[in-house]
Amino acid sequence: MGPLAWLTVLALVLGPVQAYNEGNRLYAQKDYAGAVRAYEEALRAGHDPRAHYNLGNALFRTGKIGEAIVHYRRAYYLAPRDHDVATNLAFARAYRLDKSTASPSPLAHLADRTLRSLSRSEAALLAGVLFTLAGLAFSAWIVWRVRLLGFATGVCALLGLYAFLAQQLWAGEVAERPAVVVVPEVSAASGPGDEFKQVLLLHDGTEVRVRETRGEWALVQLPGGSGGWLEQSAIDRVY
Repeated sequence: MGPLAWLTVLALVLGPVQAYNEGNRLYAQKDYAGAVRAYEEALRAGHDPRAHYNLGNALFRTGKIGEAIVHYRRAYYLAPRDHDVATNLAFARAYRLDKSTASPSPLAHLADRTLRSLSRSEAALLAGVLFTLAGLAFSAWIVWRVRLLGFATGVCALLGLYAFLAQQLWAGEVAERPAVVVVPEVSAASGPGDEFKQVLLLHDGTEVRVRETRGEWALVQLPGGSGGWLEQSAIDRVY
């Protein structure tokens, strides 16, 4: 690899880091709009939980609640054990105008938090490793009939099942196509066009699920079940 190629690789590696550090500097100086631009530049190279989290903070400071929630959720997807991410996401959700009326039961909330202690990539990797170990331990138990090998088989299989369920939970969330309203106010219509009746008023930060798209329009649904058609420019997909 020649010098020019090495310089190109170095620029690709250091560019996002420099942009991220510049975002931190601008944020500390309370130049939140500048910090937003810097963090967005850092994220051009790929997803990073710290950059998404800091971008969410900068967007929240500029009053863009919906966009902040989008990036907090992306950070949570990548780093679900980060307490600051979870705290700021909850704070941003409480700050929006449209409050969610759907609340899970305490048991469902506990199960959700337990499974989400792993990110999707961590869960997928761990499930593969643990099921492989369970298979090897079981094969060894068949040959030697050692009780410890049987115990190891059970433990690895149970932990592997936990990781598999965690991965499936994240996969199900992504498949639901979550999105967030990112404009101050928008009316949802009964059909995909301006000529249809306005049926619902939504505000910045409202979280929805995209059920269908037709051209520039998207059919969205609130957690409670109601919904309507919005122009796609009014929402931002989380994943």
